[in-house]
Amino acid sequence: MSSAGGAAGGAADAAAGAAADGAAGAAALPSPAEYLAELASEAQIVLLGDQPGVRSHLRFLADSVPALAAAGVGNLAWDCTNTRRQADLDELTSAAVWDDRACADLFVDLLGIGFAYREHAEVLRAVWAHNHGQPAQAGSPVRMVALGLATYVEDPDLLDGRSAAELELRNWWMGGHYRDVAAFHGANVLATEVLRRGERAVVYADVDLTTTRLVQWHDGLATTTTGNLLHRWMGDGVRRVVFHGVVDDPAATARVEALVEASPESGRSGAAVRFGLGLSGSTLGNVGLTKVVGSVDGSAGSLRLRDVADGYLYLEARAQWQPVSLLDDLLTDENLPAAEARLRALVPRAEPYTADELERIRTEGVEQLTAQWPALPEPDPEPAGRRFGLRARRKPAGAGESA
Repeated sequence: MSSAGGAAGGAADAAAGAAADGAAGAAALPSPAEYLAELASEAQIVLLGDQPGVRSHLRFLADSVPALAAAGVGNLAWDCTNTRRQADLDELTSAAVWDDRACADLFVDLLGIGFAYREHAEVLRAVWAHNHGQPAQAGSPVRMVALGLATYVEDPDLLDGRSAAELELRNWWMGGHYRDVAAFHGANVLATEVLRRGERAVVYADVDLTTTRLVQWHDGLATTTTGNLLHRWMGDGVRRVVFHGVVDDPAATARVEALVEASPESGRSGAAVRFGLGLSGSTLGNVGLTKVVGSVDGSAGSLRLRDVADGYLYLEARAQWQPVSLLDDLLTDENLPAAEARLRALVPRAEPYTADELERIRTEGVEQLTAQWPALPEPDPEPAGRRFGLRARRKPAGAGESA
């Protein structure tokens, strides 16, 4: 073979090798559901942090039930149902026939007319369908565990026209430490319903309530979350995973999206990139945070993604988020008085709210969900040319060179 032919052949071999390496790298990245199930099979508690009302995230949670069950996860916990309704939740997800009305009433109990969204109901129905094999699924039954805690005074007759929300008038036994009480409540429920039974759970909750090693401050005081308490007790037995975009740091979100966009996975198949990834030892884990402030293991300083979470689920770019949709036929003659009283305790007025007014407020509420989400990221000006998975080790100087 001529030298030119040899060079051409070598270039072709190198290109083929690079393509093979790229394909192997892509295959090494698990799907979000696979990664979550794998992590949940290793840790007894996995905390899944989210922002309120992101449609794709809740649908992912519902779709992940079979994979979690197959991995040995027997419990899916969330704060979207009050603990006082645990018996009703058990009955709903184990009944012979699915009951839409009973499902809707659980959300009325949670926040009156708040959080009554179709995607939340789909999670409960997915658990019920798995438990009843419709369609048939692998794995053991999954139990929903309710972590919600009614914190505001719910009876407007006790408030004399005041707003429980504006005055932060909480249930009397909470005193001025309701954040700590809510955190201890969540940890206690998980200890009783999951840990002491030797079982595993994935806990779906607000991103700010799932911190483990990270301690943040509010009004000059260190916050306490259920995740903080569990981590002090269990160490690595509890892990924290976050969806892409839920950490309120637009610059970090932009950097992650730039890394994903520049990766081989982004242009290989034309399909949307979706993956789950451990942050320790990965390029994504090295992305710096500019807005998140706190201390990790007692040390304050600059933070990176790997400091605040163990795992990362990338379903879509932040700009693609869509809000959840309202649950149909929520209000009935039976639950209207309770739902109306809950709202009047928060937004007081002399006369009761009508059903039409409550429906209008529900519609306005879902329209305002997006205002609670972190800001959209600005484009990252820094070019990102490397893979976002595990970082390659650098070769020592001179390695691979002929003498």
